[in-house]
Amino acid sequence: MNSAPSECTRDNMYPLTYSALSIDVEDGVNILMRDLFNIEIPPTTRVIDNVNILLDLFNENKVRATFFILGEIASTFPSLVRSIASYRHELGVHGYNHDQIHKLTPEQARGNIYKAKALIEDITGEKVYGFRAPAFSIMRNTSWALEVISDLGFKYDSSIVPAKASRYGWPGFDKEILRLELKNGCTLIEVPLSVINFMGKTIPACGGGYLRYFPYSFTRKAFLTITKRRPVIVYLHPYELDKGKYPDYFYDAKATMSLSRRIPLSFYRLNKGTVKRKLELLINEFPFKPIIEIIDDLEKNSVIHVRSF
Repeated sequence: MNSAPSECTRDNMYPLTYSALSIDVEDGVNILMRDLFNIEIPPTTRVIDNVNILLDLFNENKVRATFFILGEIASTFPSLVRSIASYRHELGVHGYNHDQIHKLTPEQARGNIYKAKALIEDITGEKVYGFRAPAFSIMRNTSWALEVISDLGFKYDSSIVPAKASRYGWPGFDKEILRLELKNGCTLIEVPLSVINFMGKTIPACGGGYLRYFPYSFTRKAFLTITKRRPVIVYLHPYELDKGKYPDYFYDAKATMSLSRRIPLSFYRLNKGTVKRKLELLINEFPFKPIIEIIDDLEKNSVIHVRSF
């Protein structure tokens, strides 16, 4: 069970010890079919089952999270969106069809994000404050998207990984939560994903595949290191708890791939059975609240740094 954090300042930067659990709500099956095989199928009900596992876990432990929801999920399963909101979790936008930002023009990105935001707000009747780009696809070469996001009325973005990864990342970007003063005259708070220094490299930590693949002892140590300076932003996808066999059509499509492309897919189920337990351990050792509430705390204590961008 969470215990309330003390009000003492940590390294004179952050006044609270809360971190954030963030969930990128997408369906693993339809994302894989689209991205790997160029086959369009609607989101499957597996996303409902997996989100419900998280909702039950969070409710049992009296913790609230931030759910970044794809527009296509909201459109297909509006009752799921209402269910998440009924537990007083924060709702954010994750794009509409999981189109990565670098595959879109600024006009396409604006329409895509606006459509998802309007849909989620219409379903819940509540304002949405946060955005996360699919596949963390806001990088140095897509930084124009930050102005699009601010123009659309978002208070914050949480898309930037301040490290170099194989498919994403913005090496050298600030690790702190900060307010960006953009060229369009707007401001936008950036909530970077958590990273650590490991064996001379900066790597993502405490979320996604890193939560699945690494033992809990590694995640815990990373957590303790990061919280000396800043909140940890944990992220994961509902499908990372999905231990079931995927539909036959996935394996039929996979069989048409070359061996070199099939091998990485052999890891898609690796350690999924460990994720729920690792989350339970994190929730019972560290305090969490939604991202927007962490931002509110920082603003009240005037500890958000400002950077002209």
